[in-house]
Amino acid sequence: MTQEIIIGSARSSAPGKVTGRLHISDAPDGSPVEIPVVIIQGAKPGKVLWLHGCVHGNEYCGTYIIHELLGALDPAQLAGTVVALPILNLPAFQARQRTSPFELYHGGDMNRQFPGDPNGTHTQQMAAKIYEPLKTYADVLVDFHTAMTPDVRWALYPKVGGEVEALSEKVARAFGLRDTLPAPPTILNGSAMMTAAKDGIASYIVECGGKMRGFTDESVTDSVARLKNVMVALDMLEGTVRDHGHLNYFSNFAWVTATRGGLFEKSVSCGDRIEVGTVLGRYYDAWGNDKGEATSPQPGIVLAIHPGPVMATGETLVHIGLDPRPV
Repeated sequence: MTQEIIIGSARSSAPGKVTGRLHISDAPDGSPVEIPVVIIQGAKPGKVLWLHGCVHGNEYCGTYIIHELLGALDPAQLAGTVVALPILNLPAFQARQRTSPFELYHGGDMNRQFPGDPNGTHTQQMAAKIYEPLKTYADVLVDFHTAMTPDVRWALYPKVGGEVEALSEKVARAFGLRDTLPAPPTILNGSAMMTAAKDGIASYIVECGGKMRGFTDESVTDSVARLKNVMVALDMLEGTVRDHGHLNYFSNFAWVTATRGGLFEKSVSCGDRIEVGTVLGRYYDAWGNDKGEATSPQPGIVLAIHPGPVMATGETLVHIGLDPRPV
């Protein structure tokens, strides 16, 4: 039997596809901020897979992945339900920036504000409106993000123990990105992933591609294939689950910021193994003079690297996955 799912104006109670909008806030002129919602119920019962993108407004790759998957699904061949919110932080999406332009004083990183607060800041109120139906309906959450360059490919799942961790790891292995962090519950507080996991919802974050148009069509197509493999693993689609082999699990990550600014040319790529002292890139001044190397303070795997061509002091230089080991 199908279930009734109501998210804003999207109402689904039978096999098929419905669309609608969820009101999450009001703009300064009083007009409603409403995000798109898609619900596809299958002909057979099964899990509810919740997909969302653009928690950070300029991370557009996830929106394209979600759209391509939705276009490929046939409700007659589907068991369970896919709920998709391809553009979560609509004010930030429209402004082509990470956070909402209406969040003036509090930072406004939506992925640190879940489960939200209906009486809180602008972003906290948006998060509350989104998290209420997520908590109500979702069995599994897949949350799409990007970093800085097109070659970004890594993932996280919550290492919280029990059935939630087991199902989250199953999703991680079915998606199969080589570099994966089993994230301890002490990090990413306020993220949709960790909040959902603590509420009994299996969760997974995909980091794929870079900001704005810093991603490739091939990365979108590859991610859709991996997402379909997740759905096979969840018994939502028929087929044989593809085994991606060993994953590199790492213990945590480290953010390294630049100690100087200038014209910057990187010399490593995402997925590269690095050691202490590995040259990450070189700085040049405005006259073109070589001003020295940027080197890694820690060993690990490059998860993200500043693309250049210019960098200010204190910008993120490199994001490193620590203590990688094949599992």
